[in-house]
Amino acid sequence: MAKGLCVKYYRADENVQKLFAPQKEPVGICPRCGEQVYEGKKNFYCGNRGCGFVLWKNDRFWLSRKKELTKKMAVELLKKGRVKVKGMYSEKKDSTYDATVILDDTGGKYVNFKLEFERRKEQAHDR
Repeated sequence: MAKGLCVKYYRADENVQKLFAPQKEPVGICPRCGEQVYEGKKNFYCGNRGCGFVLWKNDRFWLSRKKELTKKMAVELLKKGRVKVKGMYSEKKDSTYDATVILDDTGGKYVNFKLEFERRKEQAHDR
């Protein structure tokens, strides 16, 4: 009898699977399709599997600046499209700097980022 039940109910239907799925807290709204974005171990991903939107925590953009994309930063990027980041590393100058990181989603496989720097107060007064 047990074998018969296992064969018959090998796969649970979608409604039953949802009961056992862990509840994930959304981080924000996907800029591509409007679905919820969730945090994974290595990324922040769109709940719509067909969308393909992903923010990688270990993206080359962040690694080269010796930063990791945190949940707080991802929330801000998804909400406002930008986030202020302090202490990013510059290989050329071997120093750190502060800048605003702007989410530049072109709809491709990877998400791009742009940097925006605040004008120094001295430069603003000279003009």
